[in-house]
Parts: sequence; C-alpha cells; structure tokens
Amino acid sequence: MRVLVVHNRYSSQKPSGENLAVRDEMAWLQEAGVEVVPHEADNDKVFATTPRQKLRQAGEAVWSVSENRRLERAIRRNAPDIVHVHNLFPLLSASVPWRALREDVPVVWTVHNHRVRCVIGTHFRDGQPCHQCRAGWRLPGIVHSCYGDSRLASTLVTLSSSLFGAIARRRVTALTISDALRDWLLGPGGFRPERVVTKYNGVAAPPPELTLADPAASRTFLFAGVVSEHKGIPLLLDAWQRADLPGDVELQVIGEGPLVGEVEALATRDPRVRWLGQLPATEVQARMATARAVVVPSTWQEPFGRVAAEALACGRPVVTTGNGGLREIVTEATGWVTGTDPAALAEVLTTVAGADSEVSLRGKAAARRHETEFSPEATTRTLLGVYEQVLAAT
Repeated sequence: MRVLVVHNRYSSQKPSGENLAVRDEMAWLQEAGVEVVPHEADNDKVFATTPRQKLRQAGEAVWSVSENRRLERAIRRNAPDIVHVHNLFPLLSASVPWRALREDVPVVWTVHNHRVRCVIGTHFRDGQPCHQCRAGWRLPGIVHSCYGDSRLASTLVTLSSSLFGAIARRRVTALTISDALRDWLLGPGGFRPERVVTKYNGVAAPPPELTLADPAASRTFLFAGVVSEHKGIPLLLDAWQRADLPGDVELQVIGEGPLVGEVEALATRDPRVRWLGQLPATEVQARMATARAVVVPSTWQEPFGRVAAEALACGRPVVTTGNGGLREIVTEATGWVTGTDPAALAEVLTTVAGADSEVSLRGKAAARRHETEFSPEATTRTLLGVYEQVLAAT
C-alpha cells in the first residue's frame, strides 16, 4: 500500500503537537510496511515581500492553483492508493484534496481541530469558550481577527476551510482523534456518521534507558504546554493557592506563552512553584518520568490531549479538567477528573499530594491504558483498518 500524506506544517517557532503526531504516524506506517510519500508545505517558508507577491499569496490561501498542480504531479508520479490529509491551511488549501478526488484517489482526513467551523480551530476566544461561528455564519471569526490577529488572514482561511468542509462532507472519510471531536463533527460539523471514524493519536513509549520510578516516590506536579488561558494556567494557579499542600511538594511549569508573567509572579511568592521555560522534548519526557502526577487543566475543549497521553506512557497519573477528549484519555483508574472548578481542582491536588498508594496504583493503570489505546501498535492497527475499509469501498 502506498499513502501520500499531506500536511501544512505549523511554524517551528511554536511547538506543535499536530506536527509531532503527523511525523510519528508516518514513521509507524513505514514500520508497518506501508510506503509513505510525504507531501508537505511549511509555514516557516512563507516569504511574500512585494505587493504583487502578497496579493498572489492571498488568492492562493483560498484556492491554491500552484498546490493543486503540485499534488497532481505527485499523484501521477507516485500513484498512491490513498491521499491522507492533515492540515491544509494556510498554504495548501482545499484545492489539494479536490485534486486528489478528481484523480480518483480516495481521501482520508485526520480532524485535529474545529477549523471547518471555527477559523482558529479552538472555539475559544478572550479567555472563554466561543461558539459564535456556526454553519452558514462565520463572520464573527473574521470580525474578531481570530486567525493570526488579522482580519484579512481570518477572511482567507475562513473561505478556504469552508470550501474544504463542503468537499469533505460529501466525499472524504474523516478520522477524529477523539469521540468528543467525532460528536462535534456529526453535530455542528454537519458530517454523516458513515463518513466519520475515531482514531486516537499515537504516543510512543519512553525509551528503555529512561528509568520510570514509582510516581508515589516523587513530590513534583508537572504542567507542560502553552502557558495560556485555554490551557488552564489561571485555573491551575488559583487551585494551587487554594490547596492545602505540604512544603515539600513542587509545581513545575514547562512551556512558553502569554501568561508566563503570572507563573513567575506566583513563583516569587511561593518557592514551591518553578517556571522552567520551553524545554526540548527529551527533557520534558525525562521530567514527566520523574513526576508524581501530570496536571492538564485545559479550559477549552481539547480535541485530544497529547500531554495526558504522554503522561500515561510514562506511567504517570493525570489530574485534569476532563474537557473534550481528555475525559476519554484519563479514566478514574488512571487519574482524577475535576472539571473547571478551582476548589475541586485544589481538593484533588491536596489528595494526590498525600495518597501514595492511589498515586502508585493509578500510575500502573496509566501505563496499561497507554499500551492498549494510545501506543503506536494500537493506533497504527486502527489506521490500517480504516485504509482497508476505504479501499474496499472504492
């Protein structure tokens, strides 16, 4: 089987779980014997300087004639059995899957976010959930400059993603990375059930040389991600101050973002709080492997929740709000689900700090859940099954 994988890579200036998911999935498909042909565009290579170049780039963001032709050449050169689409925006556009379908190649699309209805893909704006954009009415995302803080960019990506949604609803098989995202796609997304399948993102197990001690032996709570409102930093800091915690516990915050100043301000008052900045992925994993618990306090509807799955892979229990796909990743056996009430989160942090036996048990269950649901073997097996079904239907 030969699969042409299409992805518009996000900027390397900002860590992207989606970039990692696509990279890993391609590698695991190759290990499973699939011939993978990458077909990518890169946001780091956008260099429009003259007015004419900018005008052309604006038009291409809605419907890219050049990318349409590039995909046509790639299909005729490689003769793929399937075209697997991930992110298309802003460089590839809806013209890419349209060309694949015109060439009679079936298209599978991994749905990583809510962009076919919300231009920024998060349904989150100004510190709270936002659902103003809906089918047939996406003007609010443009008015509020939700994409790139630019009204023009928001207009272009809204048009392009709307075109893609219209194509995908009729002729594309959608793979949602959680049941929560599947429910959304079948509701506000407007897709038919027979065209939507849940396939979780895979997360690799830690390397053999990384020692995974009993989480109960640690006194560290770990947050890793964008230091922002939608990732729950205000909620976490509020709950930390409310919690009745002993002096030997520590909260480590890994990541960059607009609310770093709030973390640093609390750290000056509470020596148990440390902001570590952005760290390489290997060091994040090493710190995760020595944590007592990983806290994922997202206040938006997470499509999946990669950090939570990475924590399970390291045998760490997870404390989470359970928003979106997080409730599927973290069960009562593998962590604690608190909702977005800071008092409830504070109570759980207090409990986890003192419940050694529960922390240990849930850490062991976390590793088992990763192996059965989120390991490369489990997720690649599911993906290959989808490919086989799609090919059988053509």
